[in-house]
Order: sequence, then structure tokens, then C-alpha cells
Amino acid sequence: MDRLTNLDAAFNPASVAIAGVGEGNAGKFYLDSLLKSGFKGRVYPVNPRGGEVSGLRVYPSVKDIPEAPDYVISCLPTRSVPQLVRDCAEKRAKVVAMFTAGFSETGRDEGCQLEDEIRRLARAGDVRLIGPNCMGAYCPGSGLSFTMDFPKESGKVALVCQSGGNTIYFIRVAAERGVRFSKAISYGNALDVDESDMFDYLAQDEETEIVTAYIEGVKDGRRFQQALGRLAARKPVIVLKGGSTAEGARTAASHTASLAGSDAVWDSLLHQAGAVRVYTLAEMVDMVVTFLFMPVPRGRRVAMVGGGGGASVLATDACARNGFTLPALPPRLADEVRGFLDTDVGLILTNPIELNMFPEVSYQIARTLIDYNGVDLMLGNCVFGQHPWPYFDVWFDLFCDVVTRVHSETDKPIAVALESDIPWEHEHFLALQRRYCQAGIPVYHSMASACRAIDRFMRYHSSRPVSAMAP
Repeated sequence: MDRLTNLDAAFNPASVAIAGVGEGNAGKFYLDSLLKSGFKGRVYPVNPRGGEVSGLRVYPSVKDIPEAPDYVISCLPTRSVPQLVRDCAEKRAKVVAMFTAGFSETGRDEGCQLEDEIRRLARAGDVRLIGPNCMGAYCPGSGLSFTMDFPKESGKVALVCQSGGNTIYFIRVAAERGVRFSKAISYGNALDVDESDMFDYLAQDEETEIVTAYIEGVKDGRRFQQALGRLAARKPVIVLKGGSTAEGARTAASHTASLAGSDAVWDSLLHQAGAVRVYTLAEMVDMVVTFLFMPVPRGRRVAMVGGGGGASVLATDACARNGFTLPALPPRLADEVRGFLDTDVGLILTNPIELNMFPEVSYQIARTLIDYNGVDLMLGNCVFGQHPWPYFDVWFDLFCDVVTRVHSETDKPIAVALESDIPWEHEHFLALQRRYCQAGIPVYHSMASACRAIDRFMRYHSSRPVSAMAP
């Protein structure tokens, strides 16, 4: 069986069977997620007791379903999975995703033997396996989901993730930053479908433009290296390697039965393939936001706008540490900026420039800066919690009005660092973040993280030949 056979059925199934549906259990949660996510195909709950759930007939066995299901979700006890796979093979199902855990990740012989049996049964019946010990597939285009709160809109980003929890966390956090997904897969122990299969599949997937991956270990290093190379030659690939320390590798072994491998080898492998390596989920979100929303700046000359003297000083340091410059304004331009103001008392007007509470004045200043041919990009710096009186909160909304307006009128890149650790400001913070995202402006949670991400983004593009991204 070709390694990519039936993989499309994992993301665009015409029918889904859920084995082990019962009130209050994982199977029922999968069912509710499908129904509330607008799954476009047919859904078949399976439980030996039969009956009805959520207005759907419950079938005693996969073999009793009136068609061969494309995608079967296992929420059964560990010992029941071999019979399920046997039934799926007999029914000619295409893919089985196993939420069920308790296999090789336990380190016990019994779990490993069960995996061997399941693999043998699946191969004999041309059934692809996802997992075990995983969440399975998410594809908003088909309405396939394993939670009820994932975005229903499709996007350009794919996620290949060995951890179910990290899959859920990354999708939720990235979604708040404006990221939408073409496909995502949590693949657990990688008994059959693995990261190499997914890389080859996504290299050919026209809906996917950027690939992110969380990987704890691989079983065939050469095949992985080749698949990663093929994918990275066509699309940006951002990789978070879990288990990069000795202690982390030990945890990975008990989590997904992964052999983590030498971190130095991984570093070399990812670098040679042209992938972008990150070290935290937050950094992976920053990088995908940058690739998704940021045009490549022509240079490293920054015009910074924002509010707060101390915040501006720290933001300037962050820029400089990451190889960006904030050129001083020439006298003519500085005079032009001052001409918009009744007074410059209490404001920094050198670059960074503090914008005041008057939106039209702030717009004229920001527009003058972005039009200056001595800068390549603009960074907005917004730090909640540094103003002494509540009415200053209005400034953040006025600033957003100005930045989104200027962004719509220029081809130069604009990004915003929106920073808040103040609990009572959180709702306002999220509302502003959504406004920036809706305008297509990349948002970061500190100027340091913004500069790190944009620096790596620019180095990625400067190291690649023009033809490298061609299909």
C-alpha cells in the first residue's frame, strides 16, 4: 500500500464512525464536536448496546453500518481495539484514528504486542492508522473536528503534532492571533501514519502554504530527512522538537514511545533542510503569524510608534539586539512632525515617536514616518498597565485606529507588540488583538518576541534562492 493511500479520507471523509459512544464519555464528546462543527458527511455512532444518541441511530458494530466508513474514531478500551481494526478491515474502512491509549507508550510488553497486532491487521486490510494515543484529524473545510471551539473557517496553515494537548493548545492560541488552518493532525505513537507521511502529503496539498510541526521523535531518520527536505523546498516549515534535553527525551519516551535522538543531530538536520527551528509553542505561534501576515521587509530600518518613555527605551533595546536600527529623523522630517503638534512637551519625537491622544495628528505623524524612504518597516509598541489613570485606556483604541488606517494605505510591513500582564485589562487586550488581526496586522506579545520573529523571518528569506519556493 502506498504511504499516502487513503490519507485524504482522514481530512475529507464522506462518513465518520465513532466506536465507543456513550453518555458523558470521550466518544460522545467526539460526536458532539462533529455535530457542532458542521461536519458535512454522515455520522455513525457505534456501541454494542445500540439505541439512539443526539438524534442518531447507534449501531452495534462497525460491520452493521450501511456503508464503508471513510474515517473511524476509536474510543474503546485498549483490549477492544484489535477487534475494531479487524471489523474495519472487513468493512473496508479507510482510516482508523485511535484516541485509545495504553499501548507502547506504557513501556509494557503487552502494549507493544497489541500495537504489533493492530498494525498487522490494518496492513492486511489496507487500513491506515492514526495514533494510538492521539486526537486525530482536524479539517475545517470538511467540518471535521475533535473539539467544539476550533475555528470553522479554513486557512493556509497546517499542523503536524505528536501531542494531543499541544495540538489543542496551539490551534486555540494561534486562532486568537488570526491564524486559520487547512488541516491539523495529532498522531500520537505514530504506529502507522507518521510525520514523514504527513510532510509528503502536505507538500502536495494546495490548501496548505505553511507547515508547523511538533515532533518528539522519529522511527526512520533517513525517510524523515528526505520528506522534510521535499516539503521545505516548497513551503516554509516551522518545527518544535520536543524532548531536546535528556530529561525531556525521557518524558517523550513515556508520552508517545518516542526515541528523541541527539539534539545536535536534530539541529543540523533541520538547518540543512531549510526548516525554521523553534523552542516553545509561543515562539511557534510568533513565527507562523510572521510568515502568514508579514511581507518581507526590504531592510532593517525601523520606525517605531507607541506610548510611554520607558517602554520605548526597552523596545529600542529589543530592536537593536535583533539587528534592527531606528534611524534618527533628518531635521526636515523632525520639523515636519513637530509641525503637527501644538506642543511636544512630554513626548519622544526622535524615533521612537510617542503618539498623542489626537487621532488625526497621530495619523499624520505615522503616515509621514511610513512614507519616509529611510525606513523599511513600522513597529507599534503598546504596553498595557503603565498609565496612571483609566482614561488613558482610550489611547489604545485611538492608536489601533491610526495603525490600521496607515496599514491599509502602505505596502511597507507594519507589526504591533501588544503587551499586557494586567488581569483587569485582559478583555480590552483581546478585543484590540482581534482588531489588529482582522486588519491583517501581525500581533506579538512583546517587542522582544516581535523582533526575534521578524529577524528569523528575514534571515529565512535571505538564505533561500528566489526559485526555492516555486512548486
